[in-house]
Amino acid sequence: MKDEWRILSYRKAISAIKKHMKPITSYEEAKKIPGIGLRTAEKIVEIIDTGNLKRINSISEGDDIIKKFGDVYGVGPTIAMKWYAKGHRTFEDVLKSEKLTRNQITGILYFDDLQKRIPRDEVTKISEWVTCAALSIDPKLECITGGSYRRGSPDCGDIDIMITRNDSDGTTHLGVLTKLIEILRNQGFLTHELVQHNGESLSAKFMGICKLPEGIHRRLDLFMVPYNEMGAALLSYTGNDIFNRSMRLLARKKKMCLNQHGLFTNVSRGYGGVKYSKGTIIAQRTEKEMFDALGVPWR
Repeated sequence: MKDEWRILSYRKAISAIKKHMKPITSYEEAKKIPGIGLRTAEKIVEIIDTGNLKRINSISEGDDIIKKFGDVYGVGPTIAMKWYAKGHRTFEDVLKSEKLTRNQITGILYFDDLQKRIPRDEVTKISEWVTCAALSIDPKLECITGGSYRRGSPDCGDIDIMITRNDSDGTTHLGVLTKLIEILRNQGFLTHELVQHNGESLSAKFMGICKLPEGIHRRLDLFMVPYNEMGAALLSYTGNDIFNRSMRLLARKKKMCLNQHGLFTNVSRGYGGVKYSKGTIIAQRTEKEMFDALGVPWR
């Protein structure tokens, strides 16, 4: 439930128990250990006497329900736990009793669709649909599908499409997203907007839900990317998460900063990693530039 004080208390207790040199056999012994409070001592004794803890069993029984609630778009673990604590066990309970956001209602109504993996061929069809609509606005636009699709996975959780335009002729993709969303809505392809987009930006984005005529509802994110930042965006939105974190950690160790806009050097950081200066951009146009600057083999 993200109770930081309780987390700290349990960590102290765990550390104290690890340092204790012999098995704990009683309540009196448990409460004498520095770092063990009275209520923690009671729990230790219950485990000693029964081999179990009722509180864990009670939480475990609700794990599946809490996880299901938490998987709803716009909910997360904290709200899910609160719903469960109030006695809600089904989406019907939640819809009847809770004041929900528009996105939470949408997430519940289309929960089954949005939880299903998207086969690769369906991702291809959705990408082609978006690309066709985009090119009707400007044939010089470039659309690239990222995420696990670009990594070659047989299915995906959602669809991320990056859109850019070579601006060497003096024309950019500014305002394209607003036009694209209007076209896709009129086609009945876009059914819901989850995050209000800002169409008047070269880095505008759309987060919503789409549906092919013969398909079910799917999560779709559209990212407008400045042409010079395309390599950084590809690196960021292709993943996977572990790889991205590793690359960003490597950059940080080299006194750099890597994000979806590029690779920056001479970055000044203070306590806790807080950045004092943005630094100087040294690579962003292609993925290879950033790999080379970080000393990572490109393949």
